[in-house]
Amino acid sequence: MTMTESDSTVRAQKLGQSLRVLREQANLNVRAAGARINASASKISRIENGKSFASTEDVSGLLAAYGVVGSKRQHLLDLAAESAERGWWQRHELPIEARVETLSGLEAAANTLVSFEIAVIPGLAQTEEYTRALMIESGVVPRDMVEQRVRERMDRQEALRQRWSPPQMRFILDEFAIHRVIGGREVHCRQLEHLIALSGRRATEVRVVPNAGKAHAGLSGGFLIIQRPEGAPVIFLGNLTSSLVVEGLGEVSEYQKAASELLNHALSPRDSLNFIARKARRLHAGVTQGNQPSLVVGQEQL
Repeated sequence: MTMTESDSTVRAQKLGQSLRVLREQANLNVRAAGARINASASKISRIENGKSFASTEDVSGLLAAYGVVGSKRQHLLDLAAESAERGWWQRHELPIEARVETLSGLEAAANTLVSFEIAVIPGLAQTEEYTRALMIESGVVPRDMVEQRVRERMDRQEALRQRWSPPQMRFILDEFAIHRVIGGREVHCRQLEHLIALSGRRATEVRVVPNAGKAHAGLSGGFLIIQRPEGAPVIFLGNLTSSLVVEGLGEVSEYQKAASELLNHALSPRDSLNFIARKARRLHAGVTQGNQPSLVVGQEQL
């Protein structure tokens, strides 16, 4: 069934991308693939572009033509059966690599990314050593998986940097994320310096939401808004054991509203840059003087 741009779902797009890769690996063009299931080349193109829902019968025939068997075949058949559903909860049964692949695919198609975090620096703005320290100190990533997870995050960043037209990126951070020292003073200082460098890029903005002793729209947790030139915007939410892609227009609108409220409360880009620079200077002074880390609340050190 052909769909409009607003009808397309993340699952349909993911299925189409996977089928395209498999077809190319099988050295078949769209006309030859279509002939295997008595379909036109244009139908195969629409399926691969996520612009037409594929029946499980068609997907089964294509997978047979591509020589796909076993668990991978079953996963794609399940995806086909669910491809019209909006929202995608990827549970802990799905390997973390598959969840990262979903996120990377969404980011690759984005023209604007808006990331908010309340407790840590957003993943796409993290340095490698900060990411490593965060995963080790938090204990949520098995030690033998840390390097793989660090590399996955760095690869996501590199993929965006290497794009011919990188997306506009806006990082919104609660002040607490600036003050929470991850990996020690030196690591955290370099992380803040990296944020300063990012804010100097043409397509990147860093904003800090100050701790004014009041509640704000982001207290329920971090989120990533992914806006795409083709297709409606979606929200990506991640936690320890699963991830959720939010596609419902009403739900997406609530996150967009939350981002707008956070930006209304945030310091200006220039003031955010100065705020981060002051914190970095204090950390650098502590490193050179050999001071021990102190607890920081708001802008007062205790």
